[in-house]
Amino acid sequence: MTALPTPQPKQKRAIDTVARLLEATDIAIRTGGEASVRIQDISTQTGVSIGSIYHHFQDRDGLIRATYSHNYARVVETDLPLVKDFLQTVSSRDDMMDRYQEMVDFVLNHYTHQSALDRAAIIGNSAGRPLMQAELSKVQHILNENGADLMRLAAERGMLKEHLNPRAAAMVFLGILFGRAVAELDTEPVSAEDWADAALSAIGGLFKGQSRTPPGRTARV
Repeated sequence: MTALPTPQPKQKRAIDTVARLLEATDIAIRTGGEASVRIQDISTQTGVSIGSIYHHFQDRDGLIRATYSHNYARVVETDLPLVKDFLQTVSSRDDMMDRYQEMVDFVLNHYTHQSALDRAAIIGNSAGRPLMQAELSKVQHILNENGADLMRLAAERGMLKEHLNPRAAAMVFLGILFGRAVAELDTEPVSAEDWADAALSAIGGLFKGQSRTPPGRTARV
């Protein structure tokens, strides 16, 4: 899978440095908004020199953009390999349904680490900011490409519906996961389990096979 366009140093020390800077910047943004991101403060908190910060991110805005991009992609980037491992162990929609609870647990865990509403807020923060939009566009493109690789794998295993473009199917898959923001924003959101059932039912429409009630599930009104 393709790496994301945030700083990708090769040496472990530099990797750790970038991670500390992104974490410190994320905390600053969550605590006091972008106005609280000050290079001197970040340097003091992390022990990373100002020169090193500029080396990795060019300037303050670059550091903020990289932090948003990292946050936008991190959960999906982490979870896509799990989906790949799962697809490599099933050969039909029936196989998937027999392991339905595993899929539910995956969806529920996906939002434990980061809510869909948080990701939607990052997109909102890019409005009127061409550089930020360009950065997020790069990230989304890579996520789409990585998702397309998964759908191509499903197609190779004879599972994806033949008329579907794997890249378009990947966009639908990622879009459904992202769509949880609609439920999270509602004043009376449905339960996480009910949302997972509906999402998996929609995602299941991408694959060959008859629709059937998952094991242990009964219809709910």
